[in-house]
Amino acid sequence: MTEAREPSFETLLFKREGGVATIVLNRPAVLNAMNMLMHRELFAAIRLVREDPTIRVLVLTGAGRGFCAGDDMKESDPRDGACPPEQEVEIVWHNIVREFRRLPKPVIASVNGVAVGAGSGLVLGCDIRIASDRARFGDIFIRRGIAGGSYLLTRTVGVARALELIFTGDIIDAEEAMRIGIFNRVVPADQLATATMELARRLAQGPAQAMALSKAAVERVVTLGLDEGLRCEEASKLESLKTPEVREGIMAFVDKRPAKFARG
Repeated sequence: MTEAREPSFETLLFKREGGVATIVLNRPAVLNAMNMLMHRELFAAIRLVREDPTIRVLVLTGAGRGFCAGDDMKESDPRDGACPPEQEVEIVWHNIVREFRRLPKPVIASVNGVAVGAGSGLVLGCDIRIASDRARFGDIFIRRGIAGGSYLLTRTVGVARALELIFTGDIIDAEEAMRIGIFNRVVPADQLATATMELARRLAQGPAQAMALSKAAVERVVTLGLDEGLRCEEASKLESLKTPEVREGIMAFVDKRPAKFARG
């Protein structure tokens, strides 16, 4: 049997290993700034992850010193008219965030360096965020005369901190970003890949359907009141009770053994 080849991209690296897919933003010379080709290729890569049942977790990271320096401003220079209009760029990367949030699989950002502008939005669009101690984060849109990334940032750090980051355009270090809730954890730079993959492999061994239902419920409940939120949680739990994962999980508990959830 011929082994399936990994897809080839110009601006990304894509690899699969043990139920984990990794997308590497691969324009290191410009700190992985996103041009329109990268936007299109990210959509295609996420689609591959969605459609492949053997992939249970997605990791997003960057090549070289940066995670993502935002959109490539050379494609948006108003003097040459050769760009995609800024309006189109904003809508495109917002749609990538939508794809991450709607993907019924955990998405982990492995933040190896600077994440600013649209790059900060990509980080916040992921479900879990592990950062190198060399990482930096900034909502720098205000520096370009563009309104800040209000929705995800406010949901993550609250109104006052979001407005401070948006109004100032300040870039904060990894420890500060973790302190205010942007990063789940910060690890030494030389341990980032290992820490990320340890978590990714752990999640890949878990019950995929229950995780998908949990992710969808969390996305809904953050905008609901108490009663609606509890009903949403109840609905996801009742739906998960119909799956064979529950039977295995309960039997494993009774038998005092690790659960062995079906793969793919």
